Amino acid sequence: MINDLNPWSNMSQSSQRRAISDSPHNLFWVTDLSGRYGFCIQTKDTLIETSKKINLKGITIATRKLTTKENEYELFLILNDTDDWQIFNALCQNLITVIKHELSNRKMISALEIRLKRWQQILKQERQVFTLEQQMGLFSELLCLKNVVSEKVGIREAIHSWGGPDSDKQDFLLSNCVIEVKSHRTSKGEIASISSLQQLDSKKEPFYLLSYALTNSEMGKSVEDISKEIKELLIQNFIDQVDIFENKLIQYGYIPELIKEPLHKFVVDTTKMYSIQDSFPRIVPGLVEHQVTSVHYTINLSQCSEFEVSLKNFLGD
Repeated sequence: MINDLNPWSNMSQSSQRRAISDSPHNLFWVTDLSGRYGFCIQTKDTLIETSKKINLKGITIATRKLTTKENEYELFLILNDTDDWQIFNALCQNLITVIKHELSNRKMISALEIRLKRWQQILKQERQVFTLEQQMGLFSELLCLKNVVSEKVGIREAIHSWGGPDSDKQDFLLSNCVIEVKSHRTSKGEIASISSLQQLDSKKEPFYLLSYALTNSEMGKSVEDISKEIKELLIQNFIDQVDIFENKLIQYGYIPELIKEPLHKFVVDTTKMYSIQDSFPRIVPGLVEHQVTSVHYTINLSQCSEFEVSLKNFLGD
């Protein structure tokens, strides 16, 4: 997803090659004496203790102090089985994104440890099952990002407004509105599943619920198709945002290298937008007893036509 090319191809045993040039830190693709693939991070004035805290399945972590330079250290990630290079490359590319934006060595190491801990959990999952419901959810959010939000504020702002995995409330937080995205199978009726007290509660106004009715069809598009379209738009206009977008996909849980089954494809049958107002049918946190800490309920949107607004003019332009 991040880079389909093998960065270790044509590298001989026990060699190294600089990974990127636009970083305050020295980052290298490396191979060891056995030809195993690896990634090396050099840092100054900071003792790397990551290897004592992180255990990555299928990856050996080693550290050493450089004897030729004072107060310089190296962290090595070595892939045990070169057949798994694609997921290892995704991990390394994800680390590069974090590292290259941190000027401070100490902050870089701290950010690195946080990201490695997340990957530790990801790699424990073996080959993951990306369920139909998960695919429908991500597909709809990406469709909203590309066809709705970016049309209003541009693709760069759309990427930044997307909460992705970091949001436990709404999916898109823009300067002038909030959008929550839902999807349902057309054959099952216009039902929106609400998974928390906060999901339909926001102090920012206007607040909208965007609903997609989807049919599973080989004639449609998949999460991979939409994510590639968004990536192409970013490459053409804001290439510096590609890493941010792909990091959000990874944190969302969409990691193609770990997905074992073919992705579903969807056709959008209808798209409807609703204005979330005081009278909109929902459970409001302030009206629930404090002993109730979580809720999960559904809304029949076919009975909410009075709240429907024009998708084209929902911001009044």
